[in-house]
Amino acid sequence: MHQTGTLATTDCDCQVNGNPDCGVTVNEASNYSPSFNANGGGWYAMERTSSHTSLWFWERNGANVPSDVKNGASTVNPSNWGTPYSNFVNNKWNYGSSFGPENITTTSPCGDWAGNVYPSSCPKTCVDHVNQDPAYFQNASWNFANLKAYQ
Repeated sequence: MHQTGTLATTDCDCQVNGNPDCGVTVNEASNYSPSFNANGGGWYAMERTSSHTSLWFWERNGANVPSDVKNGASTVNPSNWGTPYSNFVNNKWNYGSSFGPENITTTSPCGDWAGNVYPSSCPKTCVDHVNQDPAYFQNASWNFANLKAYQ
């Protein structure tokens, strides 16, 4: 598996390990948080084939943004994009029958993962914090300048 990120777990079965998903850690603040916002966002691309799922990220004005991505080409060539952040090889199941249309964004501060890792040392539960302190979440939003899907 060639990728620039670090695999968080080798067992992605949510029934086995408490549902951390198949996370990949990337040590670049520019792909999330205030650094992401300060840079004007960025470019995310995902390729899902019958044999793998790969994810790339480039800073908004990064010199390494592939031209087919930056220019909104009618076709793209992921083989020219370099090594992805994450690359999950599929050799166990039929993607076509396992995955359907996907929700690509979610803001769930106390969802399956976050709700289970919320520090017990905090003065409130995760749900109470979200419900009682809305000012902390006033900038939690999604803004898409463009969304393209290719087959």
